[in-house]
Amino acid sequence: MFLKSVELFGFKSFADRSRIEFTDGISALLGPNGCGKSNVVDAIKWVLGEQGAKSLRADKMEDVIFNGTETRKPLNVAEVALTLANEEGRLSYDEPEVVVKRRLYRSGESEYLINNKPVLLRELREVFYDTGIGKSAYSIMEQGRIDQVLSSKPEERRLIFEEAAGITKFKIQRQEAERKLAAVEEDMRQIGVIIDEVKRSYDSLKAQSEKTLRYRELADVGRALEIDIQLLRLKDFLEAKAGKEKSLEERTKRRDAIKEEIDGINGLLQENLDVVNSMESELVEKQKKIYGIGVEKQSLENESRMLAEQLSDFEARIVADEAREKSLQEKIAGVVLEAGQRKKSLEEARAGLLEIGKNIGEFEESVRSAEGHIRENEASIRSREAEIHHLEEEDETLRGELRGLTDTIVEELDQRLKDSGYSSRERARTEAELDALIESLRIQLDGGVKLLEDALRVGGAGASGGSGGGVKALEAVLEACRELFTKIAGLGQKFGEYKRLSPSFIDEFLAPEGIITQKRGIDNRIQENLGKIRENRNTIRSLREENAALSLKIDEYRKTLEELRLGRERIKTTIAGEEENIVRLEREEEAQRRMLTETAQDIARLRERIGEAGQRQAEMKEKKRAFEEAEKLTRKELAKLEASISLRNQEQLAKEKKRQAQMEELAKTQLALDKLQIDLTEINTDIRNVYDNFRERHSRELADFENRIYEITTPVKDLRDSLMGLREELKKLGQPNWAAPEEFSEVKKRYEFQCGQLEDVKKSREDLERVAVQLRSASEEMFLSNYKKIRT
Repeated sequence: MFLKSVELFGFKSFADRSRIEFTDGISALLGPNGCGKSNVVDAIKWVLGEQGAKSLRADKMEDVIFNGTETRKPLNVAEVALTLANEEGRLSYDEPEVVVKRRLYRSGESEYLINNKPVLLRELREVFYDTGIGKSAYSIMEQGRIDQVLSSKPEERRLIFEEAAGITKFKIQRQEAERKLAAVEEDMRQIGVIIDEVKRSYDSLKAQSEKTLRYRELADVGRALEIDIQLLRLKDFLEAKAGKEKSLEERTKRRDAIKEEIDGINGLLQENLDVVNSMESELVEKQKKIYGIGVEKQSLENESRMLAEQLSDFEARIVADEAREKSLQEKIAGVVLEAGQRKKSLEEARAGLLEIGKNIGEFEESVRSAEGHIRENEASIRSREAEIHHLEEEDETLRGELRGLTDTIVEELDQRLKDSGYSSRERARTEAELDALIESLRIQLDGGVKLLEDALRVGGAGASGGSGGGVKALEAVLEACRELFTKIAGLGQKFGEYKRLSPSFIDEFLAPEGIITQKRGIDNRIQENLGKIRENRNTIRSLREENAALSLKIDEYRKTLEELRLGRERIKTTIAGEEENIVRLEREEEAQRRMLTETAQDIARLRERIGEAGQRQAEMKEKKRAFEEAEKLTRKELAKLEASISLRNQEQLAKEKKRQAQMEELAKTQLALDKLQIDLTEINTDIRNVYDNFRERHSRELADFENRIYEITTPVKDLRDSLMGLREELKKLGQPNWAAPEEFSEVKKRYEFQCGQLEDVKKSREDLERVAVQLRSASEEMFLSNYKKIRT
């Protein structure tokens, strides 16, 4: 496994996309302090998952994003990519190269990618377990790290041995298993707490449920007993009614027979009898009228009771509608608030779209500028290549002239040397002695300078260390200076010998108008041309390198432009979605307000109906008062009529001695008939009350149970005694929790579910304990084996 390259963009000082290639051997990053060498190491640690900002020499993680300069704007993203060779398959990927990449956005979002596929930080770290690679593994040795390793405690040094032994993955897996085991223990504790809590509810609700079910059972029996009692009561009323109707029929026949006897006995009294009969008929009509008034009064009371129930129902509906109105107002407020937030998000997205558009424009301008610069550099390259061609032609001409002049110099120099008796061997010896003497002087001067520097340092520290060392240094300098004067005198003597050995004709050669000066001029022109050629070639190479760099930048700008355009499309999609949400919320608000208006209208209609019902109650009270007055007046007339009948009977008493007994019997019969009619009326009222009361108490019709009215054999007294005993038992049970059976059913399901969960968690704990033991055994065996190798 080999690190092939590091690519950085927007990380700390790397504002432009930069790529650092590594080859076999040792690679070094050179540069002055502050040029960003350490940022490369920070980038490698960062992409491998470093989470501590302090370890990256930053206050917070967002500080690693390029923050801008006076001439460049800050970037919104930092990206680092490592390319690793994986021919040996050390990493768990079937590819020859593995690219690990990390991105961080200024918004705080972060992502990790391996071969351009998103992964979690945990997954990235697992890839490098036991490879020696990681943010804190031994593959990255910073300044002072080796000393730290050598001076660290044995338990700290053990971590490096474990990484080298390849058991880090087992150790992490074991730690993960132990963490899961601790979590399982905590889950078991929590489930136990839940089971204890649910068990208390289970026991409580079980008792309440059994009590409620018993209460319902007794209540059902009580209702059945009460129905039987009402049926027996109805049966009594019906039998009484049948008896009264039969008696009424018999007495009516008897009355008719007495009248016939009275008609046959005395025709003279027919008129009086007709009058009496008329009065009696009127008396019956009055009685019927009184009974009808009673019936009407009862009907008014029933209707009044129904109106009261309607009023109560209307008021309950008003309360419900007002609660609904309040709920709608709260929903409208929530919708308005959410719409405001959506609009704010929409504005932010639009602002981001403008910013991206601005960045796109800037990058497009940068691309155009770079392309224009490339064209200018190409033109400059062509111009300098033409100049190089011209200089090379001129250089060829000058070299021809130089060869001819050199031949002349050699011929004339040989002749002059022969004439002057010059010895190159003697001159070389003298030059060597001069060089040795000069070198000795240089060394001695250098030593004297250092001695002076030491003396100055010793003198500067004299306050703390004394001045003895400084005096000795000055004495040494003085002695060196004396030797120096002696060597300078010898240098002057040797220089005189050198001048004697130097040929004088050389000055002629070196004179301004001499042949050497001519040669030197040609040499200078040749060197000048060569310098211009090198300069032009260096410039051409620089321009071509600059063009290559500009081409890479153009590619990077275009990639960034593509990313920005994709970001712009995503923001446009977001804007469209927010606009749709705002339209939906506005429609929802309109619908809620429409429902609010309808609710207010319903409340108004209910209040109007309450007013109408109140008015109807007032009218019924007025009718009832009128009926009571009519009843009172009718009873007075009835009393007056009875008095008149009695008076006529008394007047006829003397005339109807023979008929007295018949008249008395007739009167008795008539009274019995009247009483029977009244009794029948009361019985009918009682029967109707039985039906009405049963309907009001049980919300059902008693007629639904009449089919078994003659099947009941138990006496009413026994039924009443049973009902009283049952009510006493219900009273002892107390008020039941009506929802207890349903709640107990839910709690029972939850209790059984939690018990099953506890069993599952226990099984998971056993599995984790077994895995932890296996991992510990395997890691210990591998560690001991490798530790023996390391110790050896």
